[in-house]
Amino acid sequence: MMIEAEADIRRKEAADWFSKLNQRKVTTADVKAFSAWRRDPENARAFSRLEAMWDAAGTLAQSPGMAGLADEALSRVEKARPRRRMRDAGRLIPLGVAGAMALVIGAGSLTWWSLQRPDAYATAIGEQRTVRLEDGSRIVLDTDSRVTVRFTDARRVVTLAAGRAMFEVEGDAARPFFVQAGDTEVTAVGTRFDVRRSGSGARVVLVEGRVDVHKPSSRTAQWTLEPGQQVTTSGPTPRVVAVNVPAETSWTVGRLTFENTPIAAAVTEVNRYTSKPIELRDERISSIRVSGVFNAGDIDGFVAALRDLYHLEAATAADGHLILSGPA
Repeated sequence: MMIEAEADIRRKEAADWFSKLNQRKVTTADVKAFSAWRRDPENARAFSRLEAMWDAAGTLAQSPGMAGLADEALSRVEKARPRRRMRDAGRLIPLGVAGAMALVIGAGSLTWWSLQRPDAYATAIGEQRTVRLEDGSRIVLDTDSRVTVRFTDARRVVTLAAGRAMFEVEGDAARPFFVQAGDTEVTAVGTRFDVRRSGSGARVVLVEGRVDVHKPSSRTAQWTLEPGQQVTTSGPTPRVVAVNVPAETSWTVGRLTFENTPIAAAVTEVNRYTSKPIELRDERISSIRVSGVFNAGDIDGFVAALRDLYHLEAATAADGHLILSGPA
């Protein structure tokens, strides 16, 4: 019973913080207090679950019965408060503890419905796309990538669900910019950085400015990057390392740059840009190191270079994909 009670308290605290952070005015003291509260891994998990439910709720917004359920929930919350205007031009608006959602808390459960769906952007295999956000920030999406964007008056949140993206953030100290990728969160005010999903976490490369990277579920998994640095949070012992930024971000101009990269890793990267991936059938060549700059999506050119430089054999399978193997 004690464990259930503690979990219920955390859920209520998470809901209160979510509401407060989505109000029009959020003070510096609020932000500091929230950061201190979230340092507790259990609190961080409760807040992350709430945010996940918030995002998922967007898919329910157009359900025929959802508006009625939301109105019912809001009416229950309203009874405990002085009466305030609930509607504006036919849309529900944030009110008090409801924030930008309708909340129902009871018997150890938390349920709410968002009536505002986040914007979603995606690219197909081999496609790249530039998205300009309402605040002037830009997102460059790499091949086979997906993001959702939700802005409020207090915060700007982008969730990288798959793939890789370059973020060029317009500074706004009153509305920090967050990128969530798996179990990792990147915080920036005005800066330029590259984020790629990697396992359960992300690889973050800072081009300009400064970013803070952390795992909300951990007290110690926190890193601050300076330009030219990278951290991969999915590794067993993540650490900040220096990188060649032009090489790491050359994909934004349609190039793939490899520097002493094992062929297996280079092939994996090249395959992200094609629906007919290269197949390695000879493990002996997997560790051969390759360096060079290639056009993203130019599979034939990449294979021709490997064949000429390392005397590899290339064959075409019945479905059209290429098979690489060592010399006969």
